[in-house]
Amino acid sequence: MDENTLNWIRQLIRENNLHEFYTSSVWRKTQSQILKEHHYECQRCKEKGLLIRARTVHHKKYLRDYPELALTEENLEPICEKCHYDEHHRKQGFMNEEKW
Repeated sequence: MDENTLNWIRQLIRENNLHEFYTSSVWRKTQSQILKEHHYECQRCKEKGLLIRARTVHHKKYLRDYPELALTEENLEPICEKCHYDEHHRKQGFMNEEKW
């Protein structure tokens, strides 16, 4: 990722505006690439022997904490809606802003 993109992401974090990142063309393109490379399969379900369609790409290390990994393939994981929900709702009543 280039320095301008990283600075832009850091600015969005400071402004508490991660929605802009998740709706940006750079994220949409990256998300699409990751989903295609993994054949739209949820990687967590696949580890359990299940074949479930992934509809989103999850940051293993959260964007807010690791903006430098925002577009790094090794930090991105295609997951299904249930796994994504579980990830962001582990504790009852807890939800962070990286829920999309």
